[in-house]
Amino acid sequence: MKKAVLVSVGLVIVAAVASTAPAAERPGRGSRTATARIVPAVPQVIGTITYDTGVNVGFHPDSPSAAQNRVVGNRFNSALGGPLLATGMVSFITVFPANTGPQSVSIALPPNTMNTAMVLDFVNAPLVAGQFNSVEFDPAITVGPDFLGFFLGTFGTFHAAGLLGMSDMATMGQGYHAVQGFYFAGMATMIEVVPSRNAMLRATGDILFPVELMDFRIQ
Repeated sequence: MKKAVLVSVGLVIVAAVASTAPAAERPGRGSRTATARIVPAVPQVIGTITYDTGVNVGFHPDSPSAAQNRVVGNRFNSALGGPLLATGMVSFITVFPANTGPQSVSIALPPNTMNTAMVLDFVNAPLVAGQFNSVEFDPAITVGPDFLGFFLGTFGTFHAAGLLGMSDMATMGQGYHAVQGFYFAGMATMIEVVPSRNAMLRATGDILFPVELMDFRIQ
């Protein structure tokens, strides 16, 4: 009798984002820009962690006054809050923005006990509203079994209400992962959970497997 591990992994294609923030205010290799690319709602690349259903139930946050330097995204970990089964390199972040124009995506460490996280990298590109846009990280960013993916609208300015699309259903038993906070000086601060939501933000890379998508069977 042997055990076969059948791996079901989310799929996705990604691209996006042009720079507006002064380089001195951006962390890591944040001076880089990427070309924008619109991608299908249905994932098409193996190695993508997808928590959203692809159906937008509203853009978050819902208050224009709360949008300045607000970051919105997902915490990439297991449904129970534990680590991912396997991690590696993040090469793309895919987002569904509310607004068209130069915007940014970032990858950060998990939050500490003060609900603050160090931003590992920050890439800018022109995005198209109401579409899945893929933003490339080149070179790819090494991540551990627990990390954050954030979307940030145009740096230092106010926005119309809402930044990023949200899904209100959990997919394939993965639970809810949406988080929000504020960007300041290379850090994401005041990080908190967005209840019962998955941000329409997906991470694609080499060997990224949520434990919930592993199907263990005995033959």
